[in-house]
Amino acid sequence: MENTVRYHGVVKEVSEGHLRVAVMKSSACGGCSIKGHCNSAEAKERFVDVDDPRTLSYHVGQDVWVVGSPSIGWKALGYGMALPFFVVFISLFIFTTFLKSDLWAAICALGMLIPYYIILYSRRDQMKKSLSFTVVPFVENYN
Repeated sequence: MENTVRYHGVVKEVSEGHLRVAVMKSSACGGCSIKGHCNSAEAKERFVDVDDPRTLSYHVGQDVWVVGSPSIGWKALGYGMALPFFVVFISLFIFTTFLKSDLWAAICALGMLIPYYIILYSRRDQMKKSLSFTVVPFVENYN
């Protein structure tokens, strides 16, 4: 598992085929000696939903590793921010050439996000497979 990202988590919910794992997200300066006086050193609990047919082998409160590929973050960034930006940017140029009003061109360009997110929503099951994490039992020296 050399090309993976892993996070230590605790199982919060177990159902058939689905786990909800709490992962403690802390800032890089979490180990600083003055972290009690600094707002940037706050740690937050984040939840990760994992679909796995072996979920019934886990129990609530169990320590686990949440494992994923580094490309998951880049894919999510692309689908959530980069592609919508390019949709608006390109459609703004197209609508500006055909419409005389910049206001209507901007409104139409932003309106192009509606079909984009409808398509994204309709493909959520396919995306869930490509943007998924796995869970393995917690072992101290996991590599």
